[in-house]
Amino acid sequence: MDLQGYFARIGYTEGGTDTQRLQRVHRGHITHIPFENLDVFNGKNLSVKPEDVYEKMVTHNRGGYCFEMNSLLCWALNEMGIPTYGVLARVSRGGEGFGNHSHRMNISEADGRRWVCDVGFGGDCFVDPLLFELETEQETHGCVYRVMPGKQVQYVVQLKKDGVFTDLLGFDDIPALAEDFELSNFYTNCHPTSGFKHMLMLNRFTETGRVSMFNTFLTLTEGSEVTRREVPWEELSAVLQEHFGLDVMPDHQPEKFSF
Repeated sequence: MDLQGYFARIGYTEGGTDTQRLQRVHRGHITHIPFENLDVFNGKNLSVKPEDVYEKMVTHNRGGYCFEMNSLLCWALNEMGIPTYGVLARVSRGGEGFGNHSHRMNISEADGRRWVCDVGFGGDCFVDPLLFELETEQETHGCVYRVMPGKQVQYVVQLKKDGVFTDLLGFDDIPALAEDFELSNFYTNCHPTSGFKHMLMLNRFTETGRVSMFNTFLTLTEGSEVTRREVPWEELSAVLQEHFGLDVMPDHQPEKFSF
């Protein structure tokens, strides 16, 4: 990997302890490289090989989704001397258990402590890595998370909403093979029932909030202030460039969606 190219892409400068380096790379990645599924929405087949992901997201200034984003992060951290491996994860079904292995996360070790890393979940993703200590409440970017023992899964990442912790992601602390990620990515990328094929989804965190898009609706969050508007097709190219730094367009109009 050309680490300097990756560092330039995420606005990162080397220095500090391994914990500080990990935290700054994680935050730099998630605030500079957008979560986006334009290629999947456009019917393209995605490679999750690290060299292909690097070319897409660093060389060509694109974003990606979990299998791409966390593949790139994992490669970079290992190149930096911060041991990291990927794990398969399940997304919560909102009180009805967890879905299939449709998500990738990473586990890192820095200064003798382990961390849960994820730059590819989108809207409710944690901007800073979470210390892998059970039942420890951790605040990042105005949100509170914790890692808990699970039932269907070994561990659960929970997010606090309205004073109540709810399940977000479930995972087993077992290093996955490259072939495992290829299999799960194939389902997410190509299966006709995958939501990524039918809905336009983008998200990029800022230092004080985030900007996200679901189909035709753009949402800007700045602290506690949230504004939302529908984007006409003829304005979409400019919006993607302004808020996500993308020069690519969907090849057909996304469906209308009402909040």
